[in-house]
Amino acid sequence: ISTPTTPLHLPAGSMDDLLGDGKLTKKVLREGDASRALPVLGDRVRVHYSCRLASGDSAILDDSRGRGQPFAFTLGQGEVILGWERALLTMRPGEQAELIVHPDLAYGEAGCGGGAVPSSKPGDSSDAASLSFELELLDVRSADSLVDSQAMEDLSAEERLLEASRAKEEGNDRFKAGENKDAAAAYSRALCLLGFEVDAPKASHGFQDAEDPMWSDALRREARGKLALACRLNLCQCQLKLEDHAAALRQASAALELEPGNSKALYRRGLARLGCGKLQEARSDLHLAAKKEPRSTEIRQQLQECQKRLQEEADKEKHAYGGFLGRDPASTEQEVPSSL
Repeated sequence: ISTPTTPLHLPAGSMDDLLGDGKLTKKVLREGDASRALPVLGDRVRVHYSCRLASGDSAILDDSRGRGQPFAFTLGQGEVILGWERALLTMRPGEQAELIVHPDLAYGEAGCGGGAVPSSKPGDSSDAASLSFELELLDVRSADSLVDSQAMEDLSAEERLLEASRAKEEGNDRFKAGENKDAAAAYSRALCLLGFEVDAPKASHGFQDAEDPMWSDALRREARGKLALACRLNLCQCQLKLEDHAAALRQASAALELEPGNSKALYRRGLARLGCGKLQEARSDLHLAAKKEPRSTEIRQQLQECQKRLQEEADKEKHAYGGFLGRDPASTEQEVPSSL
């Protein structure tokens, strides 16, 4: 997305052609806060808006104020129409503006709303599918502030799921690059966005609790659980790579809270317990994992390693106490001289 080359400060009441081709015009209805910076790509913005067809005195098609909930998204991620993306780069927080958006920068051939916004072929000179928006930029936050508790309160369930998915994908990329600490941080950020404490198996209290209305919808709750499980397992793997076995143990146990009997969680908890020297518990986990994944050579090898270490410990104990507990009781009797 290229930044508009027209002046960024537009006097209230004037109409400006942002791109110079008539496809995106803007009229400032209320000035924004001059002390605040303009948003940039990657920033998260919150807006209120209303939408109607630009031709004639048409009815309102969509209105965020009517729903009582602002709309939030990240600039440059393709979450909204291109006309919005480009116009918002010229707006400061608090600014309210009217936009006229050509279909090439809106819904184009696809149309929208089951025909409420008609389709338009590229190069069509008709304004029938052009849209009029009243757009208010409420707030701008940089990407680094997304896991701040106050910032998270502004996110809906869908937005949290989207941001957490992005954090998970970032973690996957970091892990593949061998950047285990950065990968762990990304997975931790995803868990925070989903409302989980990183080192606690269950969701924390307050707005993050699983019984909160935000997660009352069954589909949202299911998506949240699946995503959290993947992040727990991946975070556990990072911590195993970093040889932080105690932390890996916590994450594997948390994963099993989400899905009891999960074979990956059992296996990784077994490895974590092995690393912590908890050999009996490790053998139990690895045995269960092997039963669930009988074809896994890797699990069998680790189970054999655990059994080997247990046998070595048993042999050491036997050797250490062999002079007393390990001898035949008859051999402890004092020998009688043959001459008596």
